[in-house]
Amino acid sequence: MRKIWTIIWLQVKGFFKSPGAIILMFVMPALFSWIFGGMAVNSGENKSLVNIVVNDGQDSKGIVALLKKNAHFEWKRTSLSQAKKNVSEQDAVAAVVIPTDIQERIKNNSPLFEIIVQRKSEEYLGLYPHLKGTAQLIQTTHQSVLKEKGEAFPQLLEAIAAYKGIKVEQQLVQADHINQTGTNLMIVGFAIMFMMFGLSGAASTILDERIGGTWGRLMTSPVSKLQICLGYLLSYFLMGWIQFAILMVAMNLMFDTTWGKLTYLIPFASLVILTVVGFGLMIAGLVKTKQQASAIGAVLIVSTCMLGGVYWSIDLVPDMMQTLSLAVPQSWAMAGFKEIISGSLHFGTLLKDSLVLVGFSILFFFIGLRAMKFE
Repeated sequence: MRKIWTIIWLQVKGFFKSPGAIILMFVMPALFSWIFGGMAVNSGENKSLVNIVVNDGQDSKGIVALLKKNAHFEWKRTSLSQAKKNVSEQDAVAAVVIPTDIQERIKNNSPLFEIIVQRKSEEYLGLYPHLKGTAQLIQTTHQSVLKEKGEAFPQLLEAIAAYKGIKVEQQLVQADHINQTGTNLMIVGFAIMFMMFGLSGAASTILDERIGGTWGRLMTSPVSKLQICLGYLLSYFLMGWIQFAILMVAMNLMFDTTWGKLTYLIPFASLVILTVVGFGLMIAGLVKTKQQASAIGAVLIVSTCMLGGVYWSIDLVPDMMQTLSLAVPQSWAMAGFKEIISGSLHFGTLLKDSLVLVGFSILFFFIGLRAMKFE
């Protein structure tokens, strides 16, 4: 065990002697998280505009009041032509058209709202659940007054809209939590990306050691191949955890971020780091020089991070891209972190994400170790 720890210490010490490695592993992810995380936090202060196209009917008045319950958007009544213009010019996230025959639509089980939207932006994805929930509430309210007089429906809608009880407060708190979760996931995404760059570069130092003769001398020393492999792999794993832990602390100080339950976060983050180590080892095993490893690694890391939802939410891309994202480990890592950070902690989802990452790890280590030359 002492020999393994000696290899770990030498690798970690050598890694932290490189200013470039420190910048790549710590300065760059912290800087990116500070810039883009700050932008995400400040963007919450500016409310996105949603237009409402509505008549002056009694039913519509209560519906508008229900929509405005979501205080994270700016709601503005306007004409249909102006609403279409605002959406087209992206001045408004969407426009909600409330028809005059709302009760007939409820009876016929037809869509209650007509939504005008140019693209499914992140703001629209945050707006849609509120619209869907409001429509369901309207349908439920109508069902409860079927046996009453006609004016009972709008009166009940207004009463519900005026209610300021636990439901409304819970909705507002949940919306704040969703925004905070998005910022935290952005920070985790940058950590994964720069961890892949850093650990891939660290693993590719084996190529320089082979050319310089260090690797050959190590092979002739009284250390087994298993001890050498464990020493190198554990040193990369330790580097990954040092980076992730420092970034967690730094982002908590800058943005007061929350990372969910550590009993879930630590094992899952360890699995993600192990997958990244395997990825770096695979790159180092498939190429012949460190320059090739840097070039190929950069292309693979950037492309798979784009596909895996590191830079933006996977929900924003077309269905075909969402299907392709299942073929990269980043998408499963981000999905697992989302469950943990948001507090959902759905066991089935976490188990699936973890098993898939285990599969990627086994594949990466198998390819890397098989291609590694120990002579």
